[in-house]
Amino acid sequence: MKRIPLGVALAACLLGATASTASAKMYELGASSDGASVSCPNSCFVVTRTTALQVETGTVRYPTTVPKDGRIVAFTLQLGSLSDRQIHFFNSTYGGTSRVQIAVLRSQPRPKRSFQVVATTPVFRIQPFFGTTVQFPLETTLPVRKGDVIALTVPTWAPVLAVNLPTQNGWRASRATSCTDLLTQTAQIAVGNTTQYKCLYQTARVTYTATLIPTPVPPKPPAKRRTTTRK
Repeated sequence: MKRIPLGVALAACLLGATASTASAKMYELGASSDGASVSCPNSCFVVTRTTALQVETGTVRYPTTVPKDGRIVAFTLQLGSLSDRQIHFFNSTYGGTSRVQIAVLRSQPRPKRSFQVVATTPVFRIQPFFGTTVQFPLETTLPVRKGDVIALTVPTWAPVLAVNLPTQNGWRASRATSCTDLLTQTAQIAVGNTTQYKCLYQTARVTYTATLIPTPVPPKPPAKRRTTTRK
């Protein structure tokens, strides 16, 4: 039996391991590097009683669109800092303490700009984190398909709004009628609910992102080399 030097065998194994390693990628949907910050406490604008979907951030349309099948594993909020007086006003006006949840939306053919809720997280109480940027890991991750969009549902109110931005920024709310009615509950809370996102609010951004881990795909096997024989 021919003996193979140990160093050669080890190098061959390492080379094989390197060639078969797949690179993992994580996506932060909705992320932007332009430094926009939430409005509160000064000129404090908040999102109220609706589901908010960012539809334009600079040159990016629908920045929270899912690029690949996978799972949402966390979401991040940039939250304004409010005074006790401001908190009391919003609590008493919009149905209670500040709460949010993530919604996975799937576009519907009609009417125009209609979306159906296909998955949601539990509700998160966010007041303890006012004035910070906070990431919430999900105990139960959300399955998503390529083309889904991630929205932020606000059943009460939330200080997650950056304002006075360039016109290439805008978000839509799950309001099918009056865009100035901020009191009526229009949040898409139940899975299966479908509604039209009629209302567009420009020069503003909802300050949330969602973390996606794509479903791994096995590498394709190498193509078999065709051999020919001479007669």
